[in-house]
Amino acid sequence: MLYTSLHRALGERPGPITDQMVDDAVSQGISENVELDWKKSLPAQKEFRDSDIVKDMAAFANAGGGTIVFGVTENNGAANGRGDSGELTEQYERTIRQVCMTAITPALFGVEVIAIPSALGTPAVALVIPASPDGPHLVYRNDQFGAPLRVGADTHWMRERDLEAAYRSRFEGARRSEESLLQVYDDISVVADPAERAVLVGAARPRSRRVRSKRLDSVAATVDHAQLVTRWWLGGLQYSPLEDIEMYAARPALGGQYLPPKDLDDYRAAHAVILDDGSVGLAWRAGGHERDKSGRFYELHQIPTLAVDAFAAALVALVHAVASEHPSGDYEIILGVESAIPPEFHEAKAAPPYGVHRSFSGGFRHVRASVDPNVDEEQFIRAAIDLATSALNQVGIKKPTNLDMMLPPRPREWSR
Repeated sequence: MLYTSLHRALGERPGPITDQMVDDAVSQGISENVELDWKKSLPAQKEFRDSDIVKDMAAFANAGGGTIVFGVTENNGAANGRGDSGELTEQYERTIRQVCMTAITPALFGVEVIAIPSALGTPAVALVIPASPDGPHLVYRNDQFGAPLRVGADTHWMRERDLEAAYRSRFEGARRSEESLLQVYDDISVVADPAERAVLVGAARPRSRRVRSKRLDSVAATVDHAQLVTRWWLGGLQYSPLEDIEMYAARPALGGQYLPPKDLDDYRAAHAVILDDGSVGLAWRAGGHERDKSGRFYELHQIPTLAVDAFAAALVALVHAVASEHPSGDYEIILGVESAIPPEFHEAKAAPPYGVHRSFSGGFRHVRASVDPNVDEEQFIRAAIDLATSALNQVGIKKPTNLDMMLPPRPREWSR
């Protein structure tokens, strides 16, 4: 769900950029600023690579992100009329994406190219440039590379001291981001108490953050949607940590909200936290689950492989649901197993010892994924499959059994 600088300037809620929003910006005379720029029309496609638009995109990325709207005229920076942006063909869009990869260094990821149709024949086009954790982004100019920067409504070039500060900020930002991700992981792990039994633990954090349009006062709807998506991905199976969280009992936590388990003493107790910066933490007691309908249970360090599928699906679905309420760029996701005893992984349909798996070291290393949450759930399942596959490969299992790209039709009883 989009929440751009144009939404902020107009006081709009998250959602698509519409023709009416562009009209409102003109009628209100909204001015260009550090995160918003008006352009009368797109350059010719063959001229795009060498146009100033490339410099402007890099400048926005270096300054925290922004939006360029084509099809708007301006006077002294204030929108004052509509124009024809020019046609945004599929080939033109590919050109823009190629330029982001080849004409900007390092490559600029996550730029959204949006056609804004108009009933009056004056279409507009928007480029939404995210804040980038990989800045400073450089472009080639006058036989050398330079780093543009958005300053107010203008674009300037960074000086040597600015570049030094930008690189220092990049590396420092990466360090802080990693520390924050691991802090969420450690905190949710401690709450689940891995000293008693094996616990699956996951955490996720957006690499770059956009301003939230509103605080998530209630997370129940977000978790409910993630739960529905998880069931869909698992073929209707109602077996995941989201089934064991009390979504209607969220309580304030430092910088977010904590969701407790339905039953703290249950062998499947789960805990979750959703933070205001878009970070997510999830933990699930996975050792000692019920083995079958006969009432037998695994030992406390033994994890059914199905639980890994279910946990990866729930973690990734929760990331997607939170990101739709809190528009962000790529997420870093980490999944691990915490256990006082080296964990074992058991396949339900294989009799021991053939269905028992361990890593060659006896322990379990964290697995990671970097994902773009701005695709629909039908494609986003790929992230869950990759995460579960990496976890299971570590203990000698080729692939998940309950996660597959071949999904049934999206359930009719819910939509988002």
